[in-house]
Amino acid sequence: MLSLYLLAASLAASPAVPVPLNPAQAATTRPASRDRAALEREFEQALSGATLVGIWQMTSGEGLAGRAQLSEPRTEKYSISAVRKLDADRWAVTARIQFADKDVDIPVPVRVVWADDVPIITLDEIWLPMLGSYSARVMIHRGFYSGTWFGKDYGGVLCGQIVHEAGVAASRPAGDGKPTRPTSVPVRSNP
Repeated sequence: MLSLYLLAASLAASPAVPVPLNPAQAATTRPASRDRAALEREFEQALSGATLVGIWQMTSGEGLAGRAQLSEPRTEKYSISAVRKLDADRWAVTARIQFADKDVDIPVPVRVVWADDVPIITLDEIWLPMLGSYSARVMIHRGFYSGTWFGKDYGGVLCGQIVHEAGVAASRPAGDGKPTRPTSVPVRSNP
């Protein structure tokens, strides 16, 4: 409910933006897209050597059907040692994944699709050793990540901040498993 309230408040506070009447008008008022090679370099630099620190929530099959709520938020941490492009839209993300009682290093094959200048990490029923098969859509934008994930008969949401080594120690949970806020300045690929 809080997120709906915040969305409504931000829309109410936003100045009115004229909506183009036709596609030709939209094309002339929109800024030019940035070079894909440059965006891919920024994506690689933003995630290589970074740690994604945030929270995740899950629900069962009942929740996926809209009959149960998400769990309480739990902390998560994904330490990424390397990101490299394999071809076209396939990438390899080598990550240390820590959540619940799991702590493993895994090379994760992903697809990266683009929504204009925003990369979206995409997994479709990818088998992750010791974890199982997962699907996900995770958006990376201005030093933050957010998305959805799904296992066999459960799924959920995740979100957090992308930090580099200086901010990782300060963002570790205090031991009670409750989310904490990183104290570093987020890595931003574009102002």
